[in-house]
Amino acid sequence: MKKKRTVHEVAFRLSYDLSTQIAPKLSKLDTKPAPLQLRAMRQIWNSGECTLLEISKTLKRDKSQITRLIDELCATDMVKREPNPKDKRSKLLKLTAKGYEFFETIEKIEAEFSAQLIEGIPQEDLDTFFAVSERLSYNLREKVKPYN
Repeated sequence: MKKKRTVHEVAFRLSYDLSTQIAPKLSKLDTKPAPLQLRAMRQIWNSGECTLLEISKTLKRDKSQITRLIDELCATDMVKREPNPKDKRSKLLKLTAKGYEFFETIEKIEAEFSAQLIEGIPQEDLDTFFAVSERLSYNLREKVKPYN
């Protein structure tokens, strides 16, 4: 009797396969931020600018950890802090020219990778995959209680 597959089993396998396939491509880059730094940079890239608190909430890490992470990115001239005109107590985080150029390269690598990954999959199936993935992600963030 064949064992029934579970969502988390498939998600773990997909995540592992994706990371092992794209890692060699990313390892050829001159700059090699840590995965959490990449996630923070992606949030800044996607939004154009954001605050430490926004990144902290998205990445579910404490503000002091994100502060250290952003300090490292600022030290490598990938991210910069600017005054927040809406809140004098906080700073806006933006990619520097170097950070922007780096993320353009990341986007090109990921676009080529994605094109190969989705080859032969109908758009309707991709739309369903994205909708289900978004719902799974939402449920994980908002509804699933951590196991203690």
